[in-house]
Amino acid sequence: MIYLLAAIFTIAFGWIAWKDIKLGLGLFAFILPSYFIRFSFGPLPTTLLELAFFALFFVWIIKYRGYCFRDIRLKNWLWPVVFFTLAGVIGVVASPDKTAALGILKAYIIEPILLFFIIASVLKTRRDWQYVFFGLAASAFAISIFAVYQKLTGAFIPDAWFVERRVTSVFGFPNAVGLYLGPIIILCFTLFYDFTKTKKYWAALFFAVVFLTSAVAIAFSQTEAAWIAVAAALFIFAVFRRELRPLAIILAIMVLLAIAFTPGLQETAVEKLTLQDWSGHVRRVTWAESWNMLAANPLLGAGLSGYPLAMIEFHEASYLEIFQYPHNLILNFWSEMGIVGLVAWLWLVGRSLWICFRAEQESNIALGLAVIFIAILIHGLVDVPYFKNDLAMMFWIFIGLAFAIEPKNKKTGQNGLSD
Repeated sequence: MIYLLAAIFTIAFGWIAWKDIKLGLGLFAFILPSYFIRFSFGPLPTTLLELAFFALFFVWIIKYRGYCFRDIRLKNWLWPVVFFTLAGVIGVVASPDKTAALGILKAYIIEPILLFFIIASVLKTRRDWQYVFFGLAASAFAISIFAVYQKLTGAFIPDAWFVERRVTSVFGFPNAVGLYLGPIIILCFTLFYDFTKTKKYWAALFFAVVFLTSAVAIAFSQTEAAWIAVAAALFIFAVFRRELRPLAIILAIMVLLAIAFTPGLQETAVEKLTLQDWSGHVRRVTWAESWNMLAANPLLGAGLSGYPLAMIEFHEASYLEIFQYPHNLILNFWSEMGIVGLVAWLWLVGRSLWICFRAEQESNIALGLAVIFIAILIHGLVDVPYFKNDLAMMFWIFIGLAFAIEPKNKKTGQNGLSD
């Protein structure tokens, strides 16, 4: 029965994409969290999200046949993409668990990069991108509504998080809520601001509602790193917009005064920011042991999915478990994909930031995307903002948006996704 339902879903999604591949991309953005619906075809594991991707990919191959490669801008992205892919392949070779590594290569590297090429082929204008923007926002709304329901009722909260009443929504752990919703919250704020400026109030209202519900969901998940990353990103956005700058400064001063004069709050804030609480202690110990492991394997790291096995030799804090990743973006990429993978990822982010900040004066979306990448970097200081099916796909969607923003003509300098 499960195979029949999977076949029906894949055919239906493929039919929608065939009729309108932009709508297909929007629906794909909406179902990013569906990777948790897993099953196997014989020895081959897959997910609902992957079936949708396969349908989208085959439609693209048939209807577009490499059209994106005619865009001269693509040559500016090929080297970091090639190095990132190469680092993934090397990560499989270096991994002690080749089967798991191949699965990671497929789901976190090859498929997201192919999604980038699909986006580069299909989404050319601001109007085209609306499908993906609304898809991501609708996804965030569904995730956040379920999280609020968990908080109010206590239903479906995993036992490990029930006492603290930390919501997980459809995910397996609370931090996943902040990792997923954080970038989308910033996108929603950007679009709310942009649609308000252009007097498209119904669209602005939709993104405002998603922004609020998602903020509540992150608060209920108690993902403190997401709070800091989103707040810092929104502050930077506001500072770059003259009409928002006074409000941003006033709010920042109010927050600082509240921390300074509220009994116990200053100590708590300092403890959190300096990683002196238990969560910070766990990370500091994990990072120290991870550094020792990487010092012994500086070029290749541990290989894809190899971190837990590689850490056994270097794990001295027996009162702590060995995690799947070191929970720091530098150590994460270094461990999984070696120095080449880390440099390639930072190259992609750095190039995106350069493009977006050059275009920010003429494009609110460019500024919004820039601060999304900043939020990912901040959150990534203490967590894993990439190595998950939905987060990897979302990252390459944002890289695709940076590609769309890049000027098509160097002489005019006008960004490729003008408002």
